[in-house]
Amino acid sequence: MLEELQRVVDALARRLGRAVAVDDLDFRLLAYSAHLGEGDEMRARVILNREAPPEAVAWLRRRRLGRASGPVRLPADDELGIVPRVVVPILYQDVRFGYLWLLDAEDSLTDEQLGLASTAAADAGAICFRERIVSQLRTAREGELVRDLLSEDEQVRGVASARLVEGGLFAPRGDVTVVVARPLPADADGVDEDDRIALQAALTMLFSRLGDRGSLRLVRPDHAVLVIPTATLRRSPELPEVLRTTALQRLGKSAKWRDVHVATGSPAGRLDDAVTSYTQALEALRVAEVVPSFAPLVAHEALGIYALLAGRPFDQLGAHGVHPAVRRLLDADRELFTTAELYLDRAGDARATAAELGLHRASVYHRVRRIEDITRLDLSDGQHRLLLHLGIKVSRLLGLA
Repeated sequence: MLEELQRVVDALARRLGRAVAVDDLDFRLLAYSAHLGEGDEMRARVILNREAPPEAVAWLRRRRLGRASGPVRLPADDELGIVPRVVVPILYQDVRFGYLWLLDAEDSLTDEQLGLASTAAADAGAICFRERIVSQLRTAREGELVRDLLSEDEQVRGVASARLVEGGLFAPRGDVTVVVARPLPADADGVDEDDRIALQAALTMLFSRLGDRGSLRLVRPDHAVLVIPTATLRRSPELPEVLRTTALQRLGKSAKWRDVHVATGSPAGRLDDAVTSYTQALEALRVAEVVPSFAPLVAHEALGIYALLAGRPFDQLGAHGVHPAVRRLLDADRELFTTAELYLDRAGDARATAAELGLHRASVYHRVRRIEDITRLDLSDGQHRLLLHLGIKVSRLLGLA
């Protein structure tokens, strides 16, 4: 698409003898011609950054260009470094795709020249429309194959993996990792169709950043799925945060959402094993929702003992995992419960526990003795320590602590 738009821009620039550019609806630069004489500070900034700066976007929004159906003359703005220009909306079948720009400092564009610009804008609209149709077909095909890739059926996963690679939808580059984003509604309404469209838009923005064949995406009823080469995640560890931020922006209506949690599974050796990484990411989301210290960004590899516990339904953990000793500690003193957890997390290191709690080591030893009295466990015994540690973590998952 970009190559075709560039040809349209270059052809119009040659015919008019002046600079031409094409933006998308968010004023991100898609194509631009050579300088051809006139220019301004704003054009230079847009070309350098590939998008209009925020103050220019605000200036343009105030002119309600979204309502324009033909060429619109915009005045100069010395503060922003803008000379007069003409903007022509890029439309096709009443669908708006962006804007075509012409610098016109001398107000010298004739009606005939504006007609040529309108024709070029229509050509650009047809190109964008065709690209959107192709993209929608690709996304639909990709979505079907990614659903199969995450199937419980091993044979279905194998076929989907082969088709994704053979169809040019994904380039295998070693290990793959699955990243999952789930919005947390503030009420009982849950995630609706508009929200799923917003999640799809967030994935599409990341997809454009990662490049063709650099990722796979899927939106499920209450979460978004991104499959990427593990090497990409190592090079760009900020991707989960970018996905979260973009999802929050696209979802909007901030009062509806408590947050968006993003979880990363462990690397899978092959594409058709991506379901394992996906399952791990879902488990990490479950943990993050009940253990806030892991939220909003959580990696399965960082869960520690929770990674083992989260693989089972929480109700089953409740039936067998909370030892009476843990319940006695919970009922007796929540502060001692927290001390016991931290002490066991630090492998019984009283010095480290004291430093984190802001206590003297003697106070930690005193608390440990009280914990032993209440739980009737000997914390110098490895089996007793394991029993208490697991029980504490299970109680966290069950929301008891």
